[in-house]
Amino acid sequence: EPLLKGYQVGLEIGDNEKACYCLVARSYTLFFIGRSLDSIQQELEATIQVMTQLKQDENKMKIVILLVTLKKLRGIDAEACDKMLDSILVEPRNNLAVFVNIMKLEVFVCYQEWRDAIDLVRKAGSIRLLLPCVPGSVRYTFLEALT
Repeated sequence: EPLLKGYQVGLEIGDNEKACYCLVARSYTLFFIGRSLDSIQQELEATIQVMTQLKQDENKMKIVILLVTLKKLRGIDAEACDKMLDSILVEPRNNLAVFVNIMKLEVFVCYQEWRDAIDLVRKAGSIRLLLPCVPGSVRYTFLEALT
C-alpha cells in the first residue's frame, strides 16, 4: 500500500512526523472503506504504540480519536469513550476537537441519531474553515441547514 510505503520512507529519511501522518491517513482510510472493526482496532492499538515510541503526540491523538469512535461503534466501554472525547473538546476550535466532532457525527449519522447530530452541529459550530476537504464537513453543512 502507498501509505505504508510512505510510512517506511518517512522513517528511513528521519521524518517521523510525515511517516506517522501516513499511518493516520491509512487508519482513517481503513475505517471509511469498511474494513472489519475488529481488525482496525488491532491495527489502531499497534499504531498508538508506534506513535508513542516515536513521540508523535498530535498524530497519536488522531488515532486515539478514531479508536475511541470505533470502540463506541462496537459497544466497548462507550461511557469511558465519551469522557475521553469530551476532554479533548475543551477548546472547540482546535484541530483535534474538529476530528472528535467529525467522528462523533459519523457515529450519530450511522445510527440515524439525528437530534444528537443536530445538537452536535449547534454546539461545535462551523468546522468548514479548518477542514474544507473532509467528507464529514459536508455532513456538518447539511445538518447546519437543519438547525
